Amino acid sequence: WWEAAPDALERAFATRFEAIDGFLGAAYALHHVAALVSLAELRDIGRSVGDGEGEWSAVLGPDGRGHARALDGSEADVARRDRPFRPTVFLYDNYPGGIGIAAPLHGQREEIAAHAVDLVSRCPCAHGCPACVGPVLADRKQRHTPKSAALTVLGLFVAGRRVEEQRH
Repeated sequence: WWEAAPDALERAFATRFEAIDGFLGAAYALHHVAALVSLAELRDIGRSVGDGEGEWSAVLGPDGRGHARALDGSEADVARRDRPFRPTVFLYDNYPGGIGIAAPLHGQREEIAAHAVDLVSRCPCAHGCPACVGPVLADRKQRHTPKSAALTVLGLFVAGRRVEEQRH
């Protein structure tokens, strides 16, 4: 799993929905890189984005934007600033009982995140595409495109690991 510091997210994004778009795009890139690194099929590894406390999960809506859903399927109210906001990217073995992919991937999180940054930043698309952050729709009203939001999130993952390593 990957998380970013809540205060860093607040500084990086104007809205929590932009952050969710970034997490969904980052998850897409991380998923593809993880499959390549582990020599697995994409379908062998599952991915999801959700709250670190398990209160909501993020999904792409029919409008191509990220939406937060509560456990009962209703729209989750993630915009309220008085509630914690800890979006998390999860990669996992996509089979009951697992097939042994997730544990080695956990040990390669830094490498996977760095390769995902490289993948997304080198992609020549403007807003995001199936080759980097997934098939997404750009919204001109937002400060971040899905691609730039994903790069921001991935950058927070890489920077967060460096800060964590310096503490130890």
